[in-house]
Parts: sequence; structure tokens; C-alpha cells
Amino acid sequence: MKIFKIITPVFFLIMISCTAQNKSNNFDAINYEAQTRGSMVKINVDSNKVHYKTYENEGTYELSQDQLEKLNNLVSELNLKEIKDLKAPSKNSATDRALIAKVSFKVKDKEYTSSTFDAGNPPKELKKLENLLFLLAKLKE
Repeated sequence: MKIFKIITPVFFLIMISCTAQNKSNNFDAINYEAQTRGSMVKINVDSNKVHYKTYENEGTYELSQDQLEKLNNLVSELNLKEIKDLKAPSKNSATDRALIAKVSFKVKDKEYTSSTFDAGNPPKELKKLENLLFLLAKLKE
């Protein structure tokens, strides 16, 4: 009976620890790409860094735990299996009035890529994420 009293709390602590680790790492990488003739923006997030590149500049910034949590929360709100079917609210990229954009997520060993959309006017499900990515990369849309 004594061994049961010792093993039970240890088992629950291990389970809680594993659950907490799974929640803190919703994605392995996020890649945002937007381009048209003469213009390009790439934003990549992996581990705790955001990398950005345009034709004019490039750079890398460290992300705080709070910023990573915001990203994880936004990603967890998305149904990644259905982002390829999201409908873009406009088609200005078809006539070069907007950059054509897409975002992809790497989660464990799977990659999920969105449908294409006009940069700055994504499907409503991706709007908060696009805004946060530009904010983290310190880029203006």
C-alpha cells in the first residue's frame, strides 16, 4: 500500500509535465511569403527567432516567451488541415496590385500550407497571424 501512495503522485506529476510540454510547442516553424514583380517579403519563425527578408533588408530578432505564446495561441485557433481551402477576400494579386501571399506551418513532421491570398488582406482566419508576424519582424505592410 505504501508503494501505491508513492507511485500515484509521481505518475500524475509525469503526466502533467508531459501535457505542459506539448502545449508549449504547437508549431515547429511558420513561413510567410509574399511576392510580386519587384517586391518580396519572407518571414520565418522557428524556435525562438523570427527571420525576415525583403529585397531591401533582412534581419533576425529574438522572440520573448510572451510573443511565442501569442503565436502558439493563434496557431492553435486555426484548423491547419483546412487552411488550404480558405477563400481569399480579394484577388488584387492577379493584376499585380497586391503581393500574392501564403503561409505554411510545420507541426511535428507535417507541413500545412494555406491557399494564396493578397498580402495585407488575408482570409479572416489568418488576419491576426499576418498582423502579428509583421509586428514581430518589425515590418510595415
